[in-house]
Amino acid sequence: MMSFGQRLRLLRKEAQMTQSELAEQLMVSTQSVSKWECDSTMPDISQIVPLANILNVTTDCLLGVGRDQKADTERLKKEVEEIWNNYKSNAYENNANFMVYETYKEHIKKYPLDYTAKYSCANAIYNFISRSSEGERYSIPAEEEQRLYEEALKLLGSIKNYDKDPTRLLHARYLSLLLLVLKKEFDKAEPIAEEFPSNHITKNDALLEIYLEKKDYDKSLEIADDMCLYEVGRYLRSLWIRARCISIFGNVRKWEAIAAWNDLLEAAKHSHKIFKNRSTLWWVLQTLGRISNDYIAISEFDKAFETIEAYTIFAIESYNELKAKGTLKKEELDTVLSEIRNDLRGCFWWCFSTEVNGGKNMITNDERYKKCEKRLAELE
Repeated sequence: MMSFGQRLRLLRKEAQMTQSELAEQLMVSTQSVSKWECDSTMPDISQIVPLANILNVTTDCLLGVGRDQKADTERLKKEVEEIWNNYKSNAYENNANFMVYETYKEHIKKYPLDYTAKYSCANAIYNFISRSSEGERYSIPAEEEQRLYEEALKLLGSIKNYDKDPTRLLHARYLSLLLLVLKKEFDKAEPIAEEFPSNHITKNDALLEIYLEKKDYDKSLEIADDMCLYEVGRYLRSLWIRARCISIFGNVRKWEAIAAWNDLLEAAKHSHKIFKNRSTLWWVLQTLGRISNDYIAISEFDKAFETIEAYTIFAIESYNELKAKGTLKKEELDTVLSEIRNDLRGCFWWCFSTEVNGGKNMITNDERYKKCEKRLAELE
């Protein structure tokens, strides 16, 4: 069992502090901290709470008492799931990503060596900040954004310094890169990018070899599905970026962009035919939305409405398939339905920086759009 001194030393290093820095904040000598860590002496009882606060952990964590990590981790998963079922990520108030970040943060105070939670916490921060930087959802005060940015990098730094899981280390390095890019610190991001291997064996690759050799085909299939979805996601994202880059050139290349979006749509529909899950459904519907927007941009309104109608038909068919499949909980189906209805607006939203006429525009006033909206509203 870990002694108090061993635990203090580990927590200090996790907090990325030297003995002298900790001593200075606690207003004691560096020698005192050294003696605590060597288990020669113990801090005074009055110093326990300040010491825990400085290290950003609970007193129970500092003293190594009163914890059940397995039960607390299960509770954490349920709390995070509840947040995603009840809150959205497209507003500043009651933002789902921010609430998830705070939930993980409280857990980490109790279990500072839970690197999975640290990564998830940093990822929630990234998602919260990145949506703000897109410019159309909400804004974060500059001081708060900087604080969160630094906190995320510190969490990821802890993983990179002390975690032993190679897959999580790789993900932490990549998320660090995304944060640096988000803040336009390209000079710091490029060296990290150069460190990534051109080819590497992932944890799933290795596990798949093991389970295939063991003839555990159920587990092999589960891993293969995960790997397929990951690679499909990378492929679809590349096609998305390709189409978006062409579209950004403006109306002069819109027809070329629409062709590129249709390439993505074909690939996304094929992927959804195989996997039939929320992720592949999202790619199809979001792509249809972008096609519609580019048609609107060049005043091809009939084609835009045809695309909106195609969105509606595909959304209804896919929702009913997911419902019949029976693999999603009611709360998850409700979330899918809510996303389908809300994302219908994405079929025109990118062509209108603001809504006019009391929240209406030429698209939402049209009977064809209203009919699609009504059909989605009638889904149960």
